[in-house]
Amino acid sequence: MSDAALPATDRFGHAIDPIVGYARGAVLASTDEEVQRMLKARRMVGERVRNKGTDSVYDLSGMNRGAGITQAEVAHLTSHVPFFERFEGKTEPLALKHMGADVKRHAAVIVNRVSAANFIALSTILKPGDTVFALAPVGGTSHPSTVRPIAMAGARLHQFHAIGALAQAWQTQGPPRLLLITPISASKRHIDLADVQRALALPRAAHTLAYMDDAHMASRVGFFREPRTFQVGAIDLAVCSADKHVAGPRAGVFVGRPDLVEQIGSRIYELGLEAQAGQYVGVANALRDFDPEVIREAGEVAKQLLDVMQRQYGARAYLGGPGVSISGDDVLQIAMEQSDAQGKPNIVAVEAAGLVAMDMLGQDGVLTIGAVSMPGSAPVLRLMMYPDGARLGVERIAASVEHAIGKLGEVVNDVDAVREKLLG
Repeated sequence: MSDAALPATDRFGHAIDPIVGYARGAVLASTDEEVQRMLKARRMVGERVRNKGTDSVYDLSGMNRGAGITQAEVAHLTSHVPFFERFEGKTEPLALKHMGADVKRHAAVIVNRVSAANFIALSTILKPGDTVFALAPVGGTSHPSTVRPIAMAGARLHQFHAIGALAQAWQTQGPPRLLLITPISASKRHIDLADVQRALALPRAAHTLAYMDDAHMASRVGFFREPRTFQVGAIDLAVCSADKHVAGPRAGVFVGRPDLVEQIGSRIYELGLEAQAGQYVGVANALRDFDPEVIREAGEVAKQLLDVMQRQYGARAYLGGPGVSISGDDVLQIAMEQSDAQGKPNIVAVEAAGLVAMDMLGQDGVLTIGAVSMPGSAPVLRLMMYPDGARLGVERIAASVEHAIGKLGEVVNDVDAVREKLLG
């Protein structure tokens, strides 16, 4: 139940998978195929770097995913003995500061991924029959790494995209066990800060918890100039990313009430989801060096790109924080219009967006998250200007997109050709 229930099909009539929130296709039929596509893209990057050098790849993913370790630190990572002496306990205070938390009222654990933090936290605090009210942006959805553990726990998820509808359900049904807020979705849609704060101010029962899946906190702070997570409102648990517009390794910075963090942290360690030594040190460096100004500068480049892209595709190109996006459905629609394809296409949005991403990578060395994303990521063409947008330039980015959508139009109903391009 929600104010905008997930439709049964996409705009072309393909059935939507309720867990990931988009249609599965004949090529990317499951998580298995999405992993194959991701691994193929990684190999393409490696081959290009070997042949043409690192500068031949333009990273428009909005992520870094480097190690973030200095040469001086390597000597203390030879085993856990020097690691414990030099680094143990040093990252958590930086995590609290980064998320605007209070050292007296909050605790932190560094987890190996945001998705891992979501999975273990929600599967720990929820029980069968619990109610979850989720607030996600219009045009976006709660991430599958939250939807799946809610379902596995046997809890009932009610997703909303308008604060008014959430408030009404809150009043008529009573406070839920959990309020889940996703301020910025994987499709780079954004909830207005005032609506987030209104949701957090709704009257809670003694058992009600507020959880913020704030993976894109850096974009909120740097581009939208909003407060850090725990300065937004009354939040019990939250996670942000150490590599989404942060120059660190892939990891989840998990912060919250000490009693809850202790309970969830025990399961994190039990299941081996905690950040490992090098990752833990890299996160500390990334949080210590975080600079919102870099994101603001990337956002200015994104605005320039938006002007160019909207001249070509109209309002279907939208500003997704410090980047420009086009939904997978729109990417597919544009390709069909350009190729005069009629009727229901033989491929789906996630395949169309993925194919454009793979073509941009293969043809021009433009690396977007659509090529190397994990399964469950939104089927959207995302062009994030951090870190390499300015280096490549908006005209060359737009030309790469135009070429790739043209190539998509040539195979929009050729499943075998799409399979070859996506999976090899």
